[in-house]
This record gives sequence, structure tokens and C-alpha cells, in this order.
Amino acid sequence: MTLKPILTAITCALLLSGCASLNVFKDNKSDSSMSSQNDLQPSDTLSPGTMSASQIKGILSGKSWKWSSPRNSGVTLYADDGSSLVEVTGKGTTTGKWTVKDGQLCESFSPAPFLPNGVPMTCQPFSGSGSTYRVGQATFTLA
Repeated sequence: MTLKPILTAITCALLLSGCASLNVFKDNKSDSSMSSQNDLQPSDTLSPGTMSASQIKGILSGKSWKWSSPRNSGVTLYADDGSSLVEVTGKGTTTGKWTVKDGQLCESFSPAPFLPNGVPMTCQPFSGSGSTYRVGQATFTLA
């Protein structure tokens, strides 16, 4: 058995897994959704139904998520180290960074042909349970 098929499969999985975090699927572009990494502080108290940062990280970390929004769809792999690999259906792939804070998923994206300037760190509400979650207006399901 050679390593080439295994490496090819891993590469494909990573490429296909990395899409959920792209700002191209995010529909809420208000200034209130923007946050710098220095602003990512956990809150002292959580409102009822709000997931903690550690819960959100445990849900996403090391997994691939299919996502769809009113404008785009794709797959994102959220690596344990805070990096992501994103594929937007019909547009291409890019890499990104992700972090969490109580009740929110925060992501940034590197430039790509379909995203020439990349996207700075943006935070959106995170909710759901089981294998289906909402990030802003996007729906996430396990890939």
C-alpha cells in the first residue's frame, strides 16, 4: 500500500472541508458583527441558551461541516489549531483562522481568487444542537 492514495484522500477532505467560515456565506455585515481578536473575551455570565466558548470549540474542532446560506454553500474543516480550510461551492477554496467566544464563532479568511482582499476577523452568533447548528444566517451540518 502506498501513501499517495492516503495523502490524496486527506488533501481532498481538507479542501472539501474548509468552507463554512467564509464571509461569502455570511449575510450580516453590520459593524456590530465585526470584532478584532483583542475583543474576544469570554463574558462573565451567559444568557440562557447561550453556548460557552468551550462548548462551541468542542463542537467544531477537528470536524468538517457542510454549510448553506441564502447566498452560498460549501464545506469547512475547523482544525484544532484554530486554522480552517474552506471550500465555497462553485467558487474555490481558501484558508482561514477561527476562534470562539461565548455565543459566537469568529472567523477570518485569506485572499483567494473569489475573495481578493480576504476577510478580517468577523464574529457571528452560534446556536443549535446535535448535528445541526446556525452561524448567523447559515445552517451547519456535519459533513
